[in-house]
Amino acid sequence: MKLELGNEHKDFYEYKDYLPDGMKFIAYRETLARGQYCNPHKHDFLELVYIISGNAVHHVDDITYHMTKGDLLLIDTNQSHSFTSETGTTHANMILLPDFLSENLHSQHTAMDVFAYFLYSREFANNGTPHIPLIRFRGNDLIAADNIVSAICDEIMEEPSHFREVVSSYLNILFYLIIRNIENNNNEHIMHDIRDIVPGIIDYIERNCNEPITLNDMARRYFYSPSYFSRAFKKNFGTTFSMYLQNVRIQKVIQLMQDPTLSIEEISERIGYHDKRELYRAFKNVTGTTPSNYRKTKMSWTKMQ
Repeated sequence: MKLELGNEHKDFYEYKDYLPDGMKFIAYRETLARGQYCNPHKHDFLELVYIISGNAVHHVDDITYHMTKGDLLLIDTNQSHSFTSETGTTHANMILLPDFLSENLHSQHTAMDVFAYFLYSREFANNGTPHIPLIRFRGNDLIAADNIVSAICDEIMEEPSHFREVVSSYLNILFYLIIRNIENNNNEHIMHDIRDIVPGIIDYIERNCNEPITLNDMARRYFYSPSYFSRAFKKNFGTTFSMYLQNVRIQKVIQLMQDPTLSIEEISERIGYHDKRELYRAFKNVTGTTPSNYRKTKMSWTKMQ
């Protein structure tokens, strides 16, 4: 993908314009002259930027990253992003959709852990300092990363037979190099289950419980395979995803029932239960009674106070 440089630019880039023939991953090299820049923009895909030579300054949201050869930066979807070449830069852009990971990588768990670490570490602080989604390859790992990134770009540009399978294999090796870098340089293990991104999951469910949320949607959002997300969710929450979502929705229903001007039908619509019978079944599963009986009992108890 060639982003416009200088004053002519777009504010938003879509994956469909840059990923042809149903592809969900693409990589290419790009060279910028000294002082060349790209204006702030967002996109609806994930982007890995790897510096092959030179130096560049990348601005992602409110954070500035000074990057040099061997540095790899992850840019999330819908993040404001701009960059400037300080000395003249050659870099590789690797663009992918989230579901490419579970469909193409040999080790889904490894890939999900890496991306979860990158994308959601900003929600958590280590001694008050958020983790930085920037990997700095050095020494032998830099040589290996250089060769891998170069091979990926060549495979995609030339499209020899089985190039997609070869690219997937190279990406697996790159992810393992990322893991090793994180463990060695941060002196901590990357996340191996979902508990570290629990705050983000809870917040998302709370804010969107009136929408049709599914397990597959959540797994895709957090870059996990549905089966792994389901197991990890139950392990850490003590219940299934569907039961947790049901409990959240019913708690919202109970809150709204405190307003006597709202009918059960209106509350049902607000919470996303468009069939009142569905609300009644879910409400009884959680509380053991119907919404009407619950409201009557609650009102009677309130009058007694």
